[in-house]
Amino acid sequence: MKLLTRYVIREHAGPLVFALSALTSLLMLQYVARQLANLAGKGLPWSAIGKFFVLSLPFTIAMTLPMAVLVATLYAFGRMAAEHEITAFKASGVRVRSLMAPVLVCALLLSLFMVWFNDQLLPRTNHALRILNNDIAKTKPTLALKEQVMNPITDQFFMRVARVDARTNRMYDVTIYDLRKGPERQTIYADSGVFLLDAKGEDLQLQLMDGHAQEFVRADPRRLQRSFFRTQTVQLRGIIRQFEATAEDNYRGDREQTVCQMHRTYMENAREFTRLRNAYIDQASRAASKGSKTLTVSRDRPPKEVLSTFYCETLLGGFSTMLLPKKAKAQSAQPPVQPPPVQQPPVQQPPVQQPPAPVPVPTPVPPAVVEQPGLERSAAAVAADSVARADSAARADSAARADSAARAAAAAAAAVPAATLAGTDTVSVYATAMRAAQQQLLAQREVVDGLAVEIHKKFALSFACLVFVLFGPPIALRFPRGGVGVTIGVSIVVFGLYYICLMGGEALADKGRLPAFIAMWIANVIFSLVGIALLWRVENTTDTSRGGGLRDWLADRRARKQLARALKAPAVPA
Repeated sequence: MKLLTRYVIREHAGPLVFALSALTSLLMLQYVARQLANLAGKGLPWSAIGKFFVLSLPFTIAMTLPMAVLVATLYAFGRMAAEHEITAFKASGVRVRSLMAPVLVCALLLSLFMVWFNDQLLPRTNHALRILNNDIAKTKPTLALKEQVMNPITDQFFMRVARVDARTNRMYDVTIYDLRKGPERQTIYADSGVFLLDAKGEDLQLQLMDGHAQEFVRADPRRLQRSFFRTQTVQLRGIIRQFEATAEDNYRGDREQTVCQMHRTYMENAREFTRLRNAYIDQASRAASKGSKTLTVSRDRPPKEVLSTFYCETLLGGFSTMLLPKKAKAQSAQPPVQPPPVQQPPVQQPPVQQPPAPVPVPTPVPPAVVEQPGLERSAAAVAADSVARADSAARADSAARADSAARAAAAAAAAVPAATLAGTDTVSVYATAMRAAQQQLLAQREVVDGLAVEIHKKFALSFACLVFVLFGPPIALRFPRGGVGVTIGVSIVVFGLYYICLMGGEALADKGRLPAFIAMWIANVIFSLVGIALLWRVENTTDTSRGGGLRDWLADRRARKQLARALKAPAVPA
């Protein structure tokens, strides 16, 4: 069987390399075409461009490697079936599952490699690529003014010129819209002007001649102040900026963290989610009307993700315990040997003075606290404690909403005592605090669910290689003479269905409709079950080389239906 194993693996190696190269090149061209506008015309050094292409490869390979495995499996088994090698193997007593065994072992090893790839290499390259994209976006090598159009110099400074003399940098009929002062926005009209750069080549100076400026007054937005000038200078800093690589950036998004980093972040956010959920239930129960028994609240999240706990604490923790040297036990320190004391003559000691007896001090009696009727301090304290703290561990995209919700909740909770003393309805006050707590709870839920989705996605995409090896051979054996056309067609359909299930599950998990492990693994489970069912059917078929393609399969189906209808039709008496 060693010869057969080497033969089957060699049949898959060539198509796998070709498919991986072709698919990666296509996706890379698509990605580069989208980013071309950000790269062109900025005078970037070749090292930055080469680094951009290298850092773009890992996340592309993470998507294309499962596709390449499916293409290689379909092509290899389809070619062996078309040349009747599968029939010869079965006649010799070699079953299809025996032919698939070495491929499954290789797919399992490839899946384990992809787990390391997605966990260790991919987050680092994503982090470096984000920093590089930010540095490229900040690069402004030149200032090119276009005539008769609005030129966005910055996001708050716009300029329109009728004509520009490229030799002297002189502008004619200049209109400037300056929004840097907020409400005091300014509009400048000038007959002509000259734009110059400072000695460092970074700051822009506009020398305007013969014009006027219009500016709104902050104190009264209905007033418009107009001033005329013969010459005026407008300076803009940091307009021209060459490419500079950022030395260090400690912020990391979800896709820039390893599984263990997300595992620790998830545990912190899960504890905060549980606290906010209990606070929301308390506020909602206080604000609910009497007799109501139904309360809608988000389901509780586990304090730890089982998969990441097993991977980080059990698997990696066990490996680190085996590989790292054992810690040396600390030896107890021996007391130093003291020399025998030297006999000294006795010295007359002064008498010890006793401290004076303490004088008893009368204990002050605390004033009696008079409880005012209707003052519910405990409810106010619970409301302030449950919703006043901001979500410090939330992701960047949810931090603003969580902070605003916390401030609103704190304000609503602080208003409870005053509203109670004033005789207002406390139920409405608690309802306001409940809505603020609900907003903070939703923001925290998005953080927790997003982390769980990213953890499971890393493993689900890694084991897609094994799933496609289970699914590919039965399809290839069903259409042995389909050739490259069937291989490409089936691959496109399978890729589309798989990634639709994956992205749809991710969207449902982010909204809290499905648990993360169900949403991310449902596609793998479905395709694995379908592959096993098709393999069982192929194993129970005597001939694996029937039919030549999709047309023959459709003709065979029509013939079977006609035969079934003929058998069901009643016999006509002679």
